[in-house]
Amino acid sequence: MEERKAKGAIVNGYFKLIKRRWGIQGVTEAMKYANIGTQPKDGEWFSMEKTDRVLEWIAKNKGTDYVREAGKYTAKDLGIFRYLIASIVGIERFLKKAEETYETMFNFGKIKIKIDEKTAVVELKGVRVTEYSCIAWEGALLGIMEVTKSHGAVTPLEPGGPEDCRFFMKWD
Repeated sequence: MEERKAKGAIVNGYFKLIKRRWGIQGVTEAMKYANIGTQPKDGEWFSMEKTDRVLEWIAKNKGTDYVREAGKYTAKDLGIFRYLIASIVGIERFLKKAEETYETMFNFGKIKIKIDEKTAVVELKGVRVTEYSCIAWEGALLGIMEVTKSHGAVTPLEPGGPEDCRFFMKWD
């Protein structure tokens, strides 16, 4: 099986949160823990195993709530132009676009989103690398709600398999 990879922007989003919360010392510790020599460029493919080791460092040293915050922070780290566009198009169109473009950020797994009126079920198949993966995805969905200025909640659901994550989203 091919190594699971994500664009460097994912792990770099985690590092930005770490730096904001715990300074460069936190980034240095997380990089050492994950065996990362240098931060990748945002657009290059990067090991998902090492990316999830950064989440593991956050969970073990700061708590799982910060793993959720890291996912949220990464989803919100879109730049001001994309943030403005997301707030204009709304959450439904943003979620449809996320389903279409998932493979531009990850070389594994897939995302399926069923959208109804002001709700969605988000199924991520084959995305769980560690026990922290789904927590980070929950945070990312919360970040998407924030970016689109949607008020609501994200509730974890029973996954379809051991490598899956499922969520119910509701907004007003």
